[in-house]
Amino acid sequence: MEENSPTVYRSDYQPYPFTLDTVALNFDLDENRTVVTSTLTFTAKDKAPADLVLNAEDISLDALYLNGQALGADAYELDQDQLVIAQLSGSFELRICTTLNPTANSLFMGLYKSGSGFFTQCEAEGFRRITYFPDRPDVMSIYTVTLAADKEKYPYLLSNGNLLSSTDLPDGRHQAVWHDPFHKPSYLFALVAGDFDVREKTVKTHNGRDVLLQIYSDKGSRDKTEWALASLERSLVWDEKRFGLELDLDRFMIVAVRDFNMGAMENKGLNIFNSGYVLADPDTATDANFSAVEAVIGHEYFHNWTGNRVT
Repeated sequence: MEENSPTVYRSDYQPYPFTLDTVALNFDLDENRTVVTSTLTFTAKDKAPADLVLNAEDISLDALYLNGQALGADAYELDQDQLVIAQLSGSFELRICTTLNPTANSLFMGLYKSGSGFFTQCEAEGFRRITYFPDRPDVMSIYTVTLAADKEKYPYLLSNGNLLSSTDLPDGRHQAVWHDPFHKPSYLFALVAGDFDVREKTVKTHNGRDVLLQIYSDKGSRDKTEWALASLERSLVWDEKRFGLELDLDRFMIVAVRDFNMGAMENKGLNIFNSGYVLADPDTATDANFSAVEAVIGHEYFHNWTGNRVT
């Protein structure tokens, strides 16, 4: 018999006692042993010390550093659900090292391996399966993400925001650095690595900025993504004309995934879709299929301003 989830009352809400100023994530991607290093900078909201509580689920702690100093097991409390460091104050940096097995992640929550690629799903509480973190929607921060992987297997390394750099590494590997300049909660974090067909187009915003629109899909499916890209472009134009809301990043990406446990997800600048809501074969798709693709792409794109920014 399944246990009922505990009831959570709004009256019990307590603000998080720290601001999370910046998040730096480093992923060394491997099918069975992905190493994640997160560097988090916090500032206490009050002068009085408070406990730092980080959420966790099905991950192991390899190392923990506070302001560059390694912490022994006696300096924190750790169980399967959370990590607690007692009585912290002021500003401080926490570096956390974890190791994951994406192939063994059959829940498709957090970071998982599906087919020939890596993907994430973090809504509602999937990010705590990646690293120890204040995984709650009222804790927002600026993210910089570094991804490294085998270049032949995973030529595309994607995350939220704008691409800062792409570099070849020794031993056939490469890395990409992404920066999202806008505060977001952890449930909007996204990561994708793999080999895809890509359909793209550079368009001008109403203020004259060039922005890149991209649709990533399984190899051999590019001929089914023309309508999706056109729908994305129409969504940008409609939001500009109707509300004056211009795309605020250098690019907007959609990735079609066969094994995705939701219809689509509005991750900032990197939407991940079930492929059924992206691919439309011009020879066999019905009007209803085309309409569904356009509706879902518009819905997820509009989250950028009138969804994510509001909530």
